[in-house]
This record gives sequence, structure tokens and C-alpha cells, in this order.
Amino acid sequence: MIAQIVNFGLVLSLLFWLVAKPLSKLMKDRTQEITDGLENAQKCKADLVNANLQKEEILKEAKNNAQKIFVDSQNTCKDIVKEAKDKATLEKEEILRQAKLDVEKEKKSGDEAIRKEAAELVSIGMRKMMESYVATGKGDEIINAMLAKK
Repeated sequence: MIAQIVNFGLVLSLLFWLVAKPLSKLMKDRTQEITDGLENAQKCKADLVNANLQKEEILKEAKNNAQKIFVDSQNTCKDIVKEAKDKATLEKEEILRQAKLDVEKEKKSGDEAIRKEAAELVSIGMRKMMESYVATGKGDEIINAMLAKK
């Protein structure tokens, strides 16, 4: 019986050292892995929530920036259109002013040409009239009448 108790003790010790101790270590390691995994899962869950919050903030900021850029571009566009209209108005006024000057210049040159032509026609008419008076003998009367008026 003692031999069986000793045998049982030896087998029990051997099993403890060969099976129970490594099994216990394996179970501790596995428990640690599971605990670490759960902690990592909680950490990942918190990170995911933070990431979603950051995503929402970034999207909100991007929408605000896009809206601001859109409004700024509309204002810039309106300014450019207004500037172009103002420039076109100034150019139109300058063209009209220049056209009026050109018309006045043409009118003056036309008036001068008409005066010259009229003076020439009057001169030609007077010459022909004088020639006809001189030819008919009335030239002396006209000359005397002119001299008498002075």
C-alpha cells in the first residue's frame, strides 16, 4: 500500500510537472491573450467613436469651406461682370465721344469745302457777270458807281 501511495505520489508529481504546470501556464497565457484582446477591442471601439466624431467634424468643416468658396466665387464673378460692364460703358462713352469729334471735324471740313466752293462759284459768277457788263459797255458805270460809294 505504501508502494502504491509512493507510486501515486510520483505519478501525481510527474503529471503535475509535465502536464498541470504547462497546462496552467498555457491557460494563464490564453487568459492574458483574451484579456488583452478585450482591452484592445474596447480601445478600438473608443478609437472608432473618436474617428467617427473627427470624420463628422471634418465633413462639417469641408461643407462650410465649400459653401464659403462657392459664395466667394459668386461674389468674385459678380465683381468681374460689374467690372466688365463698367469698362464696356467707359469704352462705349469714349467711342461715342470720339465719333462726335469725328463728326464735328467732318462737318467743319465739309463746311469749309462748301464755303470754298461757294466762294469759287461766286467768284466765277461775278467774273462772268463783269465780263458780260464789260462786253456790253456797262463796266464803266459799275466802276464809277463803286468809286462814288467810297
